[in-house]
Amino acid sequence: MTAPNILDWSVALLVGWASLTAIFEAPRGATATQCDVPYATDRAPQVRLAAPTQVEIEGMIRDMQLHD
Repeated sequence: MTAPNILDWSVALLVGWASLTAIFEAPRGATATQCDVPYATDRAPQVRLAAPTQVEIEGMIRDMQLHD
């Protein structure tokens, strides 16, 4: 092996090690609850969103016109 070849292999091994460390190591201060998101199933009760009132609709339209 030549010197540049050894250098290339060394850099490749260090990059691979750093990548695997970043993938498998949890970030500092992170909690497991950040990724715990409940998901809807067929058995879960479905919550219906209330339809906006006429006053809310008019307010949204007024806000959109102000931003144009």
